[in-house]
Amino acid sequence: MPGKAPPFQLYFEPFFLERYAVLSLKEQKMIDKALVYLADNPRHPSLNIHKAKNVLAKYPVGGREVFIAYASQSIRITYEYGPEPAMIAVRNCGHHDPTERKI
Repeated sequence: MPGKAPPFQLYFEPFFLERYAVLSLKEQKMIDKALVYLADNPRHPSLNIHKAKNVLAKYPVGGREVFIAYASQSIRITYEYGPEPAMIAVRNCGHHDPTERKI
């Protein structure tokens, strides 16, 4: 039986850090929890991962797809694979509609 894959290293895009800083402490804690799941297992069921439409990733490492993860019913995180192998670039976070418009 194969062993568990090591966790991904998270790379925080500057835009993500700006958006994260303006969220409430409660919202930040929800994102923190989701990021732990994301780094450990990007297929974790509670993240409800789905592909973003009509958007291309800027790092070609894991394909050209951008993904959306749920931190809660109203808080989203967008990410892609890269910039290096075994890394996830976290692109944006925040409330559902604004976050999915500015991926």
